[in-house]
This record gives sequence, structure tokens and C-alpha cells, in this order.
Amino acid sequence: MIDKPIRPEQRPSVSAAPISLRPILPQAGTTLVERFLLLATVTILPLENHIPTVAGMSVSFLIFAVLAIYVILLCPRTLGMIWCHPIFIAAYAFIAVSTLLEFSSPLSSYETIIRFAQMIVGAMCVAVLSRDRPGLTAGLYGHIAAALWVSVFLFFNSYGTLNDMGAGSSFNEATTIRGGVDAGFQNNLNRVAYVCIQGAIVAFALFLSDRFNLFRIPLLGVSIFCLVAALLTMSRGAFVIGLVAFLAILYAYGVRKYGKALILVSILGLSIYPLVPDVVWTRMKFTTEKDEYGKTEARAFIYTTAINHLSEYFVSGVGSGNYFRKWGFEKGFVRRGAVLGAHNAFLQVTIMWGVLGLLMFLWIIWCVYRSIPLRCGRDELSLALLSILVSGALYLLVSHIVYDKVYAFAVGMLVGARQGIWPRGIVSTSEVNTHRPGADNNIN
Repeated sequence: MIDKPIRPEQRPSVSAAPISLRPILPQAGTTLVERFLLLATVTILPLENHIPTVAGMSVSFLIFAVLAIYVILLCPRTLGMIWCHPIFIAAYAFIAVSTLLEFSSPLSSYETIIRFAQMIVGAMCVAVLSRDRPGLTAGLYGHIAAALWVSVFLFFNSYGTLNDMGAGSSFNEATTIRGGVDAGFQNNLNRVAYVCIQGAIVAFALFLSDRFNLFRIPLLGVSIFCLVAALLTMSRGAFVIGLVAFLAILYAYGVRKYGKALILVSILGLSIYPLVPDVVWTRMKFTTEKDEYGKTEARAFIYTTAINHLSEYFVSGVGSGNYFRKWGFEKGFVRRGAVLGAHNAFLQVTIMWGVLGLLMFLWIIWCVYRSIPLRCGRDELSLALLSILVSGALYLLVSHIVYDKVYAFAVGMLVGARQGIWPRGIVSTSEVNTHRPGADNNIN
């Protein structure tokens, strides 16, 4: 559906807006408690593996459990309208199909499917808390806060060391140097880099808005700082994700504003290059060269092995439990005595549950794509949300963990915003101008 043009003098107030422009969720606007819960959950997510468990449950699981209880008890009407969103319907179908295929495979293990289901429940809770502009804003600032403290940690622990090493002579040498980077996050450098990238792109999207004149320079500074920190991990995937996400922001921002935007990007690029240690750029390439032990890089090794055995898993898959317990060992998906993940969510789903599981997974992706509101460049919140969704889609190409909690936040904020802020699926000019700072943002 296409909006009709609205002259400035015809802009309706929130209370007088036509029924078709009003949010379809019945719940009142988010409270300060709800916004704080969402902000805190996003901010502490990188620490989930470093806070002691309680009765075998991680801190992130406990936080999402609290969110679920809160939503069920205090926001049942909103939850009742969110659980049947097309994205979640597609997720239910994926869970059902993957469960049947896993049941039919030897050495069945339902851990991946259960965690994926928990991620979907978490996305529903996030959707309820993101049902209005203040709630969505809290989630976006949570991404910036998480990226900031992770970036500070990376700078204090890695920047000096990498800067003193100079440029590596080869990809393998740079990879060896990367192994000494102290991320302090169980060496999951790709995930750490992704957290920093998300904060950088969200800050950049907000920086482009005219509504943040007082904070534009700090937001640009945060974006540069987080982007440099992401590069300190020497993650090629994060580099590509950040580059494409920034381009997507500029594309959505509008062709007429490209001149200004290109100047800003040029400034951003010129600011970043001299700050990044030379050894980082040595590793920013995909290679199939072998190291001194005769082994190729892990991602190239996995892709090559997967292609060689494509006919064995393409039709119905081998099962999640079977892959990690037996089949992966037999077919050579092994490094350092353990079966490696596919480093690609689509490839991992295909190996585990075949083409049918892949089609169900692509259905979810399609529903997410169809739920993105049109004309995102009109509103800083929709622009920032778009950047998170683009980065999440690209992260699927470099990570095999389909139940990562970062997807719960991305999908949840999208569903909540689409149902509560942009119910028509388009960011209209009248809606943007209605929600100026100080306006009433409650949902009627």
C-alpha cells in the first residue's frame, strides 16, 4: 500500500491520526522498566559466557526468562497479537520440519532445535518491549552501549600489542598474530567483532539524522571508535559486514543526499585507516594457501570438504547429532580433534536437515525481508533497524550458529516496530513528524 502525499499543514496528531495509521497493538506504551530491561539485556549480552551460571542456567537464559514472565503476566494482549506474526509462523514450520528430519537420522540430538526455539521465544519478548518508539530506541542504544564497552576492552588489551608488531608478511603470519589477540571472550573474536560492528552502524545511522544535531559529532566518534575496535579482531567477516551495512545505510538514506553522505563516508574512511594497525590489513583476504603444517585456512577447508560430500547430505541431511558425533568425523570436518561448524548458517542447515530444512530456513529469511518497512531513510529509527537487519543477514554467511541471541534482538525489534510503529509497512512522512522529541509516544 502506498501513502498519499500529505502537506505539512495536514499532518495529523497522534490522537487524531486515521485508523489505518495507528499501531495495531492494543497494549499501552512501554514503561521505563520495560525500556531498562531491554537496554540492559542487550548491553550485557557479550558477557553471557563470563558470568557464573545459576543451577546450570546462563545469565542470558535467566534474563530472557524474566522477560518472558513479565511479558506473559503484564502484556498478554500484545503477546497474543505478536506470536502469530508471519516470521514466527515460518519459524514454527522450520522447527517442526527440522524435528522430523532429526528424528529420522541416527544419533539424534535436539539441542540445536531447542535453542532455536528458545531464541524465537526471546524474539517475541523483545518484540513486545519494542512496540513503540521509546522501546525501539532503548534497544538501539543497547547495541551502542554493548559495542562501546567491548570496544574499550579491545583497545586496552589489544591495540598496543598489534600496533607494535608492524605488518605481517603473509596471511598465515597475520593469522598466527591474531591468535595472540586477547579478546577475553573465550577467543570468539568473530562474535566480538560483530558486536562492535552493530554498534558502529547503529551510531552512524543515528548520526545521519537531523534530529540529533547536538549528538551528531559524538555519534560519529562512537561509530569510528567501534569500527576500529572491530578491525582489531582481524575478522574478515566483520570487515565485509560493516562495509555492506554502511553502504545499505547510505542507499536507504536517499540518492539526493549522496553528495553529503559520500563526503561523510570519505571522512570516516580517512579517519579509520591510519588508526588501524598495519597487520590487520594483511589478513583481510580469503585464501586457500597452506600453512607450515600443510593445512588450509579453516573456512576454505570446510567449504571444500562440504562441496566434496554434497551428494551425501543435500536431499535429507545427516542430522545435527549425527554430524557432530559421527558423520563429521568420518568425512573429515575435523580440526584439532573436534568437528568444525560450517562457518555458514545456510550450509550448516543443509548439512543437518537437507534441502527441505534449507527451504524452511529461507522462508524465515523471506518473511523477515518482507517485514522491513519501506522508505527506511525517512526515519533514523527505521534506518538504524535496517542496518541491524542487514548485518544480521550477512552474519548468517559467516557463522553456523542459527540460534544466536543477536538474531532474537534483530527479529524481535523488527516485529515489534512493524506491528506497533509502522503497521502499514511503510515509514510515512506524517508519522515521522508526529513523533518529534517531546511528543506523546504512547500507543492508544
